[in-house]
Amino acid sequence: MRALILILTLAAVVGDGVAAGVPAADWIVHGGPVLTLDPGRPRVEAAAFAGGEVLALGALKNVLALRGPLTQELDLDGRVLMPSFKDHHVHLLNLGLTLLNRERNAALQAELAGLDVETIAATLAERCRQAAAGSWVTGAGWSQGVWGASALPGHEPLTRACPDNPVLLARVDGHAGWANRAALRFAPPAGAEPPGSRIVRDEDGTPSGALLERANEPLLARVPPLAEADVIAAFRKAVESLAERGVTEADDAGFLSPPGLVDLEASLERYLDLLTRADSERPLSVRVGLMIPAPSALATRVLSGPHELSPRLHVTHLKLFADGALGSRGAALSHPYADDPSTHGVPRMDRESIRQWARRALDGGLDVAVHAIGDAAVASVLDAYETLLAEQPSLDPRRLRVEHFSYASEADIARAARLGVVLVVQPGFVWPDAQGQTMEEERVGSAGAARVYAFGRLIRGGARLAGSTDEFALPEPIFRHVHAAVARQNPDGAPPGGWQPENRLTRLEGLRLFTRRQPAGGGPASPPLMVGGPADWIVVSADPLGGPEGALPGLRVHRTVAGGVVIFDDGVLE
Repeated sequence: MRALILILTLAAVVGDGVAAGVPAADWIVHGGPVLTLDPGRPRVEAAAFAGGEVLALGALKNVLALRGPLTQELDLDGRVLMPSFKDHHVHLLNLGLTLLNRERNAALQAELAGLDVETIAATLAERCRQAAAGSWVTGAGWSQGVWGASALPGHEPLTRACPDNPVLLARVDGHAGWANRAALRFAPPAGAEPPGSRIVRDEDGTPSGALLERANEPLLARVPPLAEADVIAAFRKAVESLAERGVTEADDAGFLSPPGLVDLEASLERYLDLLTRADSERPLSVRVGLMIPAPSALATRVLSGPHELSPRLHVTHLKLFADGALGSRGAALSHPYADDPSTHGVPRMDRESIRQWARRALDGGLDVAVHAIGDAAVASVLDAYETLLAEQPSLDPRRLRVEHFSYASEADIARAARLGVVLVVQPGFVWPDAQGQTMEEERVGSAGAARVYAFGRLIRGGARLAGSTDEFALPEPIFRHVHAAVARQNPDGAPPGGWQPENRLTRLEGLRLFTRRQPAGGGPASPPLMVGGPADWIVVSADPLGGPEGALPGLRVHRTVAGGVVIFDDGVLE
C-alpha cells in the first residue's frame, strides 16, 4: 500500500534515489510549509505526488529520495501548500449566472445587491423604458435591511417605476420575491396559496408585494427561460470560479429559478441536461455532487435513473425543504418572530413528509439533505431522521444531512450530535454589525441568540460539521468564510473580539471544516491530505495557521490541483 511510503527510511532507498517497488514522483513540492491539517501533525516539510495521488508527506530528505528522471520540482519560495477546499453547499447555476451577468453589464437581470429602494426603483425604471411592452423584468439581490427597514417591501415603488411590465425581484436569500402590481395579478388568490407559501397581503386581502417560498412559483412559471447557451456558459463560469478559489469538489444544492428563487415546479430536468451537456462537450475541472430538489419531477426521474452521469458528475442526494430563511421570516420557528409577532415563519414540509421522501431517497440509493434554518424546522428534520435510524439500525447516519442548522433548541443541539447526522453549516452567514448585532438576533430575539450559528458548541459537543458557502451570487474567497468561523466577525473587524466568542473555532478547526470531505454514501470524513489519497491541493500566499488572524480573508490562491491536474494557476509560480 502506498500508505507505507509515509514511513520511508533511508535504509529503503536504492541506487537512483527511489525506494524499491516505489514509483518515482511526478511532482515534489518543497521550499515552504506543507499543511496536512492532521491534528497530530498539521505541517511537514515536503510532499510528493504521482499518478493523481499523494505519494509522500514528510521530511524533505525522505521526500527527495522519491525523485526520478522525469520528476518535476516546485519550490514554494516561502508560500504554502495545503489541501484544496470542498464546498458542501453551493448553487452553480446561479453563481455562474451572476458572474455571466456581471460580464455582460447586467444584460440578463438587474443587480440589486446593496441598493436602497430609490436606487432600485430608478434602476428598474430604466430597464422598463428599454424593455418591450409587457415583457418581464427581473433582478436579484435586494434586502430590506440595506435601507434600514425590517418589514418586507410593498409593490408601490416597483409599480411606479414599471407600471406596464411585470417585475419579479429575488431577495438575497433566494426565498422571497418582490413584485409589482403587473406581476402580482398572477399570484394565487387568498385561500388558494400552495402549501408552504405565504403572500404578504394588505388588510383587504390584496397582495402587498412580497411573496415567500412557493407563492413565487406561479409568477416564475411565466418568466421566459434563459437561452441554452447562457445556461451552459453559466455552469462553466461557476466551475471556473470554484477552481480560482481553491475548490476541487462541490455539492450543488439545487438549481434556483432565475432570477434566483427556490422553485420545485421549474424545469429542473432542463438544467440537469444542460449541465451534463456542458461536461460532455468539455469536461468540468471540478468534481460535482448533485442534490436534486424534491418533491419534483426530476427527483422522481433520478430515483430510477443512473446516478453517475460522468466521472465528474454524480447525483448524490435528494434535497428537501423544511422551511425558508430568517431574513424574509420564512424560517419556521417554535415561537413568534421577535420583530414580527404575527408570524412563526413558513413550514414547507412536516416531519412525516420528510421521513417518507427521505426513505424514498435511501431506497433509491441516494442520501438525504434537508434545508432547515428555524428551530421548529430543525426539530422536524431530527424527528424524521431519528425515526429512520430507529427503523433501520444499520443505516449510517452520515447519509443524512441537515443543510444550515442555523437555529436550534438546546435539546436539538445535543440531539444532532447524538444522532451523528451531518450538519452542513455556513460560517460566512456570521456578519455582525459594528455594535455586535446580527439580523438573526433581531429575528429570534435575545433569548435565542446564543443558539444561532453555534458552531463552536456543536463541534465541542461532538457534532459532525461540514463547511459550505451557499453561494449563488458574486463569490468570495473561501478564506473569508474560514475567517468568519475563526473570528466570528466581518472582515472589517466588527465587532472587536467577535460575536459570541464562545462559538469561535480554532484555525485548524476552521480550515478542516472546508477541507475534509463528507462523502456521499456515508463513511468517515476523508482526511484533507493523506498518503494514498487524491492529489487535491492548492498553493496559497501565506500560512493560514500562522500570521495575523485578520489576514485570513486576504490570502490568495496561486494554484489549484485536482487529482494531480492543474485546474487553476495565476502565473505567480514558476
